[in-house]
Amino acid sequence: MFNEPLLTSPSTPGPLNLHNKIFAMDHTDADNVKPTEECHEVHNIDESDRLVGQLFYSRDQAWYFYKGFVWEHGFSARKGTTRLDVEGNVKTQEFCCSKEGAVSKVDIDEATTLKDVGVGTSQVMNYLTQQAGGYHNVGFTHKYLYNALQRGKAKEIVDRDVNALIAYFDYKKHDDPGFFMTYSVDKSGALYNLIWSDSTSRSNYTCFGDVIAFDTTYKDNLYGRPIMPIVGVNHHHNTIVFATTIIANEMSQSFEAIQRAINLLSLMLSRLCSWHLSRNAQANISDPKFTAAFSKCMASWWTTEEFDILRRLVVLEFNVEKHPWVIDKGNTRHLWAQAYLSGHFFANIRSTQRCESMNASLAIALKHKKIYLDVVRAIDDGISRMRMNELKADYLSSHTKPFQIIKLFDLESRAAAIFTRESFHAFQDELLRETLYRIEAEIQSLSDECQQYILSKYKEKNRKFEISFDSHTKTLICSCKKFETVGLPCRHQLHILKHLDYTYFLGTLIQSRWTNDAKASAPSYVDLNVSPKVMQMARFAALRSTSSRLCYIASKIDESFKIARDEMKKLIEELENSLV
Repeated sequence: MFNEPLLTSPSTPGPLNLHNKIFAMDHTDADNVKPTEECHEVHNIDESDRLVGQLFYSRDQAWYFYKGFVWEHGFSARKGTTRLDVEGNVKTQEFCCSKEGAVSKVDIDEATTLKDVGVGTSQVMNYLTQQAGGYHNVGFTHKYLYNALQRGKAKEIVDRDVNALIAYFDYKKHDDPGFFMTYSVDKSGALYNLIWSDSTSRSNYTCFGDVIAFDTTYKDNLYGRPIMPIVGVNHHHNTIVFATTIIANEMSQSFEAIQRAINLLSLMLSRLCSWHLSRNAQANISDPKFTAAFSKCMASWWTTEEFDILRRLVVLEFNVEKHPWVIDKGNTRHLWAQAYLSGHFFANIRSTQRCESMNASLAIALKHKKIYLDVVRAIDDGISRMRMNELKADYLSSHTKPFQIIKLFDLESRAAAIFTRESFHAFQDELLRETLYRIEAEIQSLSDECQQYILSKYKEKNRKFEISFDSHTKTLICSCKKFETVGLPCRHQLHILKHLDYTYFLGTLIQSRWTNDAKASAPSYVDLNVSPKVMQMARFAALRSTSSRLCYIASKIDESFKIARDEMKKLIEELENSLV
């Protein structure tokens, strides 16, 4: 699931204020000038009246002004950093002293040695000036010496952090053979792409990896790298984490590669985030009434024909048929309109809010944690809390009974036994609404095994739903496609079950991922081509998931804790003896 990108305005050429340095925003170019004059230190230059408020309409104009200004004061100039926009046009250009920033490795090594024994930066600068025979021979300024020393210190911190992180991951892998981690380094050897996942997360992906969501808006760490949890939804409708990545940049090739990989998977369908779409509707049209109408169109379970008609009416009503954003969204409606997405399973996820809610938790956990190791530990702690909540939900679903409110006792009690608590509540909501429908017509097909029903809603007779029932295969197919989209029986299917006097659930209306046995019915790991090591990892993950539930139940009181502990010790001893 991809975020709908926020609307941004392109930078436009225009006048620029001159302050300490000159940044020219223009798409023209100027020839590089190679100064030959030496750089001399100039003190007490007070020409604020001349500098502040200067406006330039091109980089050429700014460059020649700055070159003349520094020449007048004994400097020579050069062009510094150039930044481009996404289209490759020059966004900013820096002009500076020709010697600015040119700190040699020999000088840095000597300065670092002096700093390590407690010498201040100013004293280091004075020492290097004396050694060079004067300030004009040093080749850099006090400011750039300070920056160079800070960069060296930052690199040392990063190196220690990365080494500690790799050691932490090695420890986790020793404790969990199913733990997976990989990373990339750039040309300088710096860590810039990282992904990790433990055996429980990988096992969860086997059960619930049919829908994934990710978002890269959270960047609160020392290095400004986007943290991207890859999440899904479990059988309790709670967020689970399949893996976590820290990528180089949200706009980098790594993020684009993820998008390309998903697009290349022909069996995988993506949808735009509904929350971001609604926000962008308001940002582009600036009319709350349009945003409300657009959001209704986006979420409604209409047919594609109904959607196209009603969307057209909304566009005409607000006179936005020629607006570029509206045109673009109309061309990509298959990525966001429920009418076009119905029939494709998304586990009821319509936005990246699950990612963003996790990011909100991360913001609290990482408030004072900026280095990689602290970030990873905080994420692991958050995942542990999520898993504890899952164990609690498992216990409630298995050992307590929900309150039943419908007179269709057999169907409701059967659903309560099959589905997890949250899934049952969603089913119960559909069961309540089935009473609003009635059968308008029954159509017998040529085969005695197939029957078709036409349903209409109370006070909305123009809204028709077609349901076909095959008595041989025990399948019910509804034109609303909600079962295929959400994975739970729709109100129309339940109405037909009631009409046919069914007191039990059709197996074809039960999707295992929403049941209490969701993890028990996970695909088998048995594969003759799989290495013994991989098979051991798979068995380890399965046993770990089962034992987690045992540990949660046994830890409730001291008596059960002691029983479980003693029995587990006996079992461990027996297994160790049997493997000798």
